[in-house]
Amino acid sequence: MEFKSDIKLKKMYFLYSLWATIPLACISVLLSFIHVIGMVISLTILIALTIFLSIWIPKFYDSIRFRVEENHAYAKYGVWWIKEKRVPYSLVSQVRVRQGPIQRRLGLANVDVFTPATGVLRPEVTFFQLNSIKAQNVQDAIRVKVGLLSPLEKKAVEVEILEELKKIREILERR
Repeated sequence: MEFKSDIKLKKMYFLYSLWATIPLACISVLLSFIHVIGMVISLTILIALTIFLSIWIPKFYDSIRFRVEENHAYAKYGVWWIKEKRVPYSLVSQVRVRQGPIQRRLGLANVDVFTPATGVLRPEVTFFQLNSIKAQNVQDAIRVKVGLLSPLEKKAVEVEILEELKKIREILERR
């Protein structure tokens, strides 16, 4: 199953860039009262940053490739520095969907795939900025391939095992 981030990733990254552009715009306004050259410099930086982001964000979006393969989870993305990650399901210990407040508002989510191999508490691979429903489907698909069960599924298996053990016990007690 091949997929990529939701198109709303572009909107999300432009929203993230406001953390830099709004303070820079405020500095430009303040500098305009002090010195014209300072205002021109800060406005030039602001315009350059806006142009850069307008070019880079779509290119980054176009570079994203995710796949849930037969034996691996695969991610490739990047404009200048391309990252390519392939994680075998035999190493996967946990798969979880994560959402931040802006992501929730836009209907996006990340799917984090963890392995114990790295020894750190960050995911080995992340399928980022997916549609929330798609993220849940990807999580379920990987869990099926890995063999990870949800708490309800674990409970159902445990109940089934317990029933089998009770039957075995009855048979052994009759002998």
